This record gives sequence, structure tokens and C-alpha cells, in this order.
Amino acid sequence: MLILATASIARRKLLRKCKRNVVFKVSNVDEKRFNNESIYEFLLRVSYLKASVFYKNGMDVVGADTVLMVDDRIIGKPKNKEDAREILKLLSGRKHLCLTGVAVLKNDSWIGFIERAVVKVDNLSDDLIEQYLNTNEWMGRAGGYAIQGRANEFMRVVEGDITTVIGLPMKRLCRII
Repeated sequence: MLILATASIARRKLLRKCKRNVVFKVSNVDEKRFNNESIYEFLLRVSYLKASVFYKNGMDVVGADTVLMVDDRIIGKPKNKEDAREILKLLSGRKHLCLTGVAVLKNDSWIGFIERAVVKVDNLSDDLIEQYLNTNEWMGRAGGYAIQGRANEFMRVVEGDITTVIGLPMKRLCRII
């Protein structure tokens, strides 16, 4: 049996394309970054913690976490609509880096990896930002957008794989599980 430790509907949909016998569980781990912790250490630690909550011998468990970076600033999930608006204004007309960390626990060991993708965002008018915010797709998503949803009208992956941006790098993960 495979467990995916996530609340993300998008991650669930992605994994179902690779594996049918999957159970989804939500792990409420502390996702706060430690002082002096690199972004790579942070992503691997949080992904591992999410998966380890449900690990028992004989089960395979996957945990993942995604962040965006722009100007060496880490962008997570917006706290509210105003925060999402500011993030989208910051991303407008620019490229940003998307990093997804994954931990796979199986057979009393674990494999961790990080995939990266670069996303280019069109110049966004205030009206377009408001229209997008009114869809509520921004809620609970790193960077305040869902590239697999309406945001694909004004964003595109220019380097890497779209599944990394969605939150579960499927090309690499499916080879492991």
C-alpha cells in the first residue's frame, strides 16, 4: 500500500495517474523554517516529517512540500487574499523558481529529492489579478496560484516539469515508487 501525506487535491490527482492503490492522509506538521536552514534542508525535512507521521514497516509513504523563490525571497502560501494579491503583483512580468521536495519512506529507509522548475508570469493588470483572486484558486497554494487551473492563462513553465510546480514531480517519483 502507498500513502500520500497531503491535503492537496492537486497532488492526489497527480499520484492517481501513477498509482491506483493509494491512501491519502493529512499530516499536520510544523512547516516553520529553522534559522540558518537552507531551503533545500527545509524542503527535505518538512517532506520527511509529513511522510514519517504515517510510516510503518511494509508501507510506502510519500511526503512533499513546495515553495517559490523570487529575488532570494521564499514565497509560501498566502495568509489571505491581500497577501495573495501582493504575491501575484511581485511575480507579475517575471520569472520565479519553484522547488518541490519529496521524501519517500519504504523498507526502513528513505529517499529524498528536490526538483526545480522556472515559471514565467505575464504582466498582470490589477483587473486580471482581481479576477483570478475571485476564483479562490490561490487559497492554500504556494505562490497563490494553481498553474494547472486558470493561472495557466498567464503563466508557463520555461524550465523543468509542470508537475513540479503543481507540487509532486511525477517523472522522478514514479520511477522510485
